[in-house]
Formats: sequence, C-alpha cells, structure tokens
Amino acid sequence: MKLIPLYLTFFFPFLFNAQVDFTSIDDYAKAYPKKTSTIDELANYFLQKEASELEKARMIYVWLAENINYDDHGYNSKQFGDNSAEGVMKNKLAVCEGFANLYLSLGEKLGLKIIKVTGLAKGYDYDGDSYDNVEDASNHAWNAINIDGVWKIFDATWGQGYAFTNSKGKLVSKKEVGNEWFNIDPKISIFSHLPEESDKQFLSPTISFETFLEMPNIVPSAFSSGWLNADELLLKIKEKKVLDIPNHYSLSENTLIKAPTERLLKKGKPHAFMIESIELDNVFLVVDEEEWIQFNKTSAGWNYTLNTKTPGTIEVVAKMLDGTLLILFEYEIE
Repeated sequence: MKLIPLYLTFFFPFLFNAQVDFTSIDDYAKAYPKKTSTIDELANYFLQKEASELEKARMIYVWLAENINYDDHGYNSKQFGDNSAEGVMKNKLAVCEGFANLYLSLGEKLGLKIIKVTGLAKGYDYDGDSYDNVEDASNHAWNAINIDGVWKIFDATWGQGYAFTNSKGKLVSKKEVGNEWFNIDPKISIFSHLPEESDKQFLSPTISFETFLEMPNIVPSAFSSGWLNADELLLKIKEKKVLDIPNHYSLSENTLIKAPTERLLKKGKPHAFMIESIELDNVFLVVDEEEWIQFNKTSAGWNYTLNTKTPGTIEVVAKMLDGTLLILFEYEIE
C-alpha cells in the first residue's frame, strides 16, 4: 500500500464542530436549487429558515463550499475573471477573493456583522521569505464574523476542497467539502492566516510579520484534537521561545490525540502516544522507514509508549478503514 503524507496545501481535510449539530442547517443549505440565481434570491431563501448567527454563517459556508468551484485556470493563468460577488454567483467559479466577496455580500444580507480580510496565508503559494512586509506578501482573502460578540474566522476557499500540483507544474483542485475552516478561533487561525491590518487579527498582543514567518504552520485539527494548546504556544511566542513542533498532518473529524509536541525526542526516555478516532483501522510507529511497530488497541483507541536508546527518525502512521496509509507525525530521536 502506498504511504501518503497529508501535505499542507491551501485546502485542508476537515474537523467537524462536534459540539453543534448542524444537520438540519446543512440540509437546508444544500437543498437550494443549483440553477443560476441572484444573491438576493439566495439570501431570501436563507432568511426563511429560523437560525442563530452561527447557523446563518453556517448556511452560507456550506452553500459556498458545495456550489462554488475553485478557478484553477484563473489561478494558473493569473487571469482571474470576475470575482465580484455578483460574478461569482453567476459563474459559480472563483479564487479566494471571490469566495470572500460572496460570503461578505450574503452575510450582510442575512444581518451578520461580517468583514472581508486580506493578508498572507501559509498555503499553496506561500513564500514568506520573498517579501519584507505583509502587504507585499498578501496572497489570500477570507472572512471574519462576529458571532454573539466574539470574532471568529471563516475561510470558505479552504473549506471547499484541496489542491495539488500536476505533472505540468499546474495547480489542480479537487472538490471535497469539509469543516475545518468554519468558526475558527483567531488564536488558531493566526498560525496560518496573517491579516494585512493588525486589528483584524483580533488578538492582544498582535503578531508581527517577522514573528508570523517564524511560527510553524499549524492546521486547526492539531488544536481541536487536543494535541496542541493555542494559548500555550502563543505564550511561548510572546516569550520569544522557539517552537520546534514535529511535522504533523490533518486527521479527520472526531479525533483525540495525545503525543509529544516537541520534534526532537530524547533517547532513553518514555514518550507516550494515544489516538482515538472512529475512522482508523490501525496505527503504527515506523522506525527509520523500516521497522513497523503496531500500537496497542484498547477500547479507548490506540496507544504506544516509545522508549529507545537508539537515535533515528520515527513516523506515526495511521491505517484508515479503506486501507489508505497516512503519515500523522514525524519525529527525530536524539
């Protein structure tokens, strides 16, 4: 079987907001006819459904992710076409600017306190070393919505699927709707999204451009799984401490993870791993890309305690229910 790392492009696999049941809201959003219509018609359809602020934001997010396709040709040719809200509604095609514009227009019509945010995102075309400031480096657009008095981050572009580079060096996107970039705490989004305007970070203190470049690129599921704590990491950043977390890749929804948060593991000391997920068939520790050690299976999930005196590299590899093997973590033993 082929071993596939989940590389971080500008789209990501997704973790569901398990604390809220959006089933009826999602079904309602998906039920809207796919034929071309106007923004007002779609907004009026949404307004017929009694919904909270978060549920309104959810209806728009789901509809955009389901119905608007990423404009591969526009991205590859740099001829982006009409990314106004009206143009995206008509053509059902957009790059990030268009997704954010239509989200903004629909959100305003639904009475949401919503803004469009532009800035630097650590995604497909990220190259922070080529620029001296966030304005010149700006490569992405997303939205922020004030939900019950608290600003949260919504990125429908990163919510509609993922992308890869084909044999000709061109971006190719694949529609795979998910939830990881819905209703995200700014303390989490800041690890990959830096607004041009510092007040749009919704953080205190704010993160500088130079600090952002030094920060690791961390996907939301690393936090929602319980593996990392955003407050702890931001405190270390404030104290000028270096964050040397292991290479890590998104896992699916409803996953709990306990694993070392430092990339370098000390030999001769115990290092505990625990993973709970309904979508896994098995979990392995791969030593130096050769030795495969199966985790212990319990009623709570999979666990293993590593204690070795030999330096080397290790990977935590998950076998999904469909047989696919995915690299979850990469560490070095010193």
